[in-house]
Amino acid sequence: MKAESVSAWQQWLTQLQQVAATFAEPLSVSHPLVILPLNILGFWFGLKIYRRAGTPILHPVVGGSLLVLAGLLLLGLDFPAYQSGSGLLYLLLGPAVVALAIPLKQNLQVVRRAGWPLMLGLLLGAVLAPLVAVVIAALLGGSRTVLVALTTKSVTTPVALALAQELHGVQSLAAGVVAFTGIVGAVCGPGLLRMLGISDERVVGFSMGINAHAIGTVRALEISALCGAFSALAMGLCGALTALLLPVLVTL
Repeated sequence: MKAESVSAWQQWLTQLQQVAATFAEPLSVSHPLVILPLNILGFWFGLKIYRRAGTPILHPVVGGSLLVLAGLLLLGLDFPAYQSGSGLLYLLLGPAVVALAIPLKQNLQVVRRAGWPLMLGLLLGAVLAPLVAVVIAALLGGSRTVLVALTTKSVTTPVALALAQELHGVQSLAAGVVAFTGIVGAVCGPGLLRMLGISDERVVGFSMGINAHAIGTVRALEISALCGAFSALAMGLCGALTALLLPVLVTL
């Protein structure tokens, strides 16, 4: 375990050096000093629109993504150039996910009392969420590339990117599937659960974490700290379980 921790740390440092190198490149439309402000402004305006409109359809991830897309079209940038300029944000995804453990720590006693029902729900949710999507795509004639991307749909972006790389999938496609899943879950999840008569914030949060990962967890935190804690727990455990089992199942 220590060797793996050192290797992961060295890999993160290598990525940090690569990101730092991009800042030293000549200024262009794909330079981090152009792309990073574009991301920040896009999300900031998206958040303003979301708070003013008050509808989950205009969640800041949705609005911000559309504004960034409009900026990329105006600049004439493709996805690889945008990804290169956003290297710092990709690097910070891991620490951002770890930070979601704060509400979990604050509500740890409540989480412990839930116990085995949570574990059973986690196991079923982690298996069924990607399985249903993969089966539907396979029946419709989806390629292996699409199927691999769909297997990562219910884990947060850093885990999905790592799994896509290990399974020789397309990272950009996996990231898109994860983002789409998270947005749909964050927008539709709470309303759908209310329609089903589910009001327990523990259940709502856990469902959001399994099905909508980090974006759903942010939405759950808007409901309450308790809801966010259960969502963060589900997101972390679902990601860990998927990362452990998926490479084994794919190679069978």
